[in-house]
Amino acid sequence: MDELLKENRGVWKKGGTKRKHLNTFSRRGPWYAHGLRVPLFAVDLGQGVYHGSYFHLFELGREAFFRALDYPYARLTAQGLHLTVAALECQYAKSLHYDDLIEVQTGVCRLGRRSLSLLHRVQRITQEHSPETTTEALMHFVCVRDGVPMPLPEPLRDSILWWMEGFDQKP
Repeated sequence: MDELLKENRGVWKKGGTKRKHLNTFSRRGPWYAHGLRVPLFAVDLGQGVYHGSYFHLFELGREAFFRALDYPYARLTAQGLHLTVAALECQYAKSLHYDDLIEVQTGVCRLGRRSLSLLHRVQRITQEHSPETTTEALMHFVCVRDGVPMPLPEPLRDSILWWMEGFDQKP
């Protein structure tokens, strides 16, 4: 895990192909895990991570996931496109604190022509290096240009499909 933090790179994690979450959605394919430490700016006066700050952590994981797919978010915005949040659901199980070693895991639940649903999971890595799930969020995104829904770029869709299939062959 320390090498992961030093290089600021994520890892691919295989593991079950489907997982029940939030009663109705299943993750398809492996997790992408991005390791980091909880930054000071994310902590509130109660010494825990402020509930809204988790969405910044999810975004860091999502950006790392897109980079690992060879489709950084900057490539999307260079085309005038943006993934806007259409709906989300979040469950908080345990609080995080400043400097906790965590993994922000990202998994795909659904890939549509113009939309994408991602499951984010934050796990604290303890002294024994055993993961402890603290938070999960299901986020639904729509690809837009100037507020109008647009198809996801084909190279991005191809990369996500490759990932969902367990990355057997690179597109």
